[in-house]
Amino acid sequence: MTKVVILLGAGATLADVATKPRKQRPPLDKRFFSDASLTTQKWRVEHVRTYMKQTYDRDVMVSAHDSLEGVMGQIYTDLFNPLLEASALDAFRQLIKLFNTRLAATTNDIRATNKRLLYRIIASYLSHGVKPSDLTIVTFNQDIQVEKTLDLMSTVDRWRSIAEEIFNFPGLYSLGPSAPEVTFPARAPEESLFPQKRSSSGCIKLLKLHGSLNWYSTHSSATPTRAAMFKANRKIRITSRRTIDPNMTLTGKQRKMFTLPVIVPPVSHKSAVIHQDMAPLWRQAEEALKEADELIIFGYSCPPLDFESSNQLRRSQLNRTVSAAISLIDPEPAIAARYISLLDARCLRYYASAADFIKNG
Repeated sequence: MTKVVILLGAGATLADVATKPRKQRPPLDKRFFSDASLTTQKWRVEHVRTYMKQTYDRDVMVSAHDSLEGVMGQIYTDLFNPLLEASALDAFRQLIKLFNTRLAATTNDIRATNKRLLYRIIASYLSHGVKPSDLTIVTFNQDIQVEKTLDLMSTVDRWRSIAEEIFNFPGLYSLGPSAPEVTFPARAPEESLFPQKRSSSGCIKLLKLHGSLNWYSTHSSATPTRAAMFKANRKIRITSRRTIDPNMTLTGKQRKMFTLPVIVPPVSHKSAVIHQDMAPLWRQAEEALKEADELIIFGYSCPPLDFESSNQLRRSQLNRTVSAAISLIDPEPAIAARYISLLDARCLRYYASAADFIKNG
């Protein structure tokens, strides 16, 4: 049976909203601060801007320095400098909040439909007989667009007999035998929540290597310490909400608890901030990539400084007796050269858009 891996990056989400104004599109690395300054989160931009000006005499609103990954990486490094730690931590919290809030605000209203590009790609493979258990989605996105897509597909009559194999929440995350607790907000309308399914080992897997906006940890303070933010064994919970509030609070029996999405921020050497429950996802992803007969890379450029991701991809294709059939979907043709070099690809088909892939793939 054909084993298929779909590898997703931010471009996969952007492809469905490319005609929206920049401030309404999901954030990208370049022009992140300029775009965010057009929203109600401008005050958070100014907070980070002030820190970078005072510490490095760099203005994040100038194009040469307007980079989410560049600024995030610099401030993260400063967290471990005793002379900068206090001010850097405050700036880092604000930047994390800014990123989470922007991502939620720009993706919450992207409704899943059978016209969406990812829906059509997955539907094509299912229609051609690929079993859900042989389809793995590996994503570096923290939004929940894939979940919304699979949830919709599971309600379609033609696949009703395998509905729980298409969307098995939260089993699709493969977070291990001691699966995180799923929280169902009280008094929330049923249609606003993902339905929880019974466990299934034969479902489509969704491996979220950079975490997810609907995975969260709880904290007694709205300003958690560095240790609390990156504690490797902090308890992960999953909210069943279809829309995400990254500033969600919980009212406990004794006190209010604050939440923080469990994501891997865009910094170099991500292994230092990956939660212990997420490490097995990287191993599963690499194994799936090794075994894949087909690999579809949709909207992920694999930045050169993302060492963990590029090394994983390179290792997964070494010493294969039969090369995977690789399809790259990206509007930038130069990305193809990177993947040909990175994967030593003998067979790579390039498509400028997902529509081209669906039509000609």
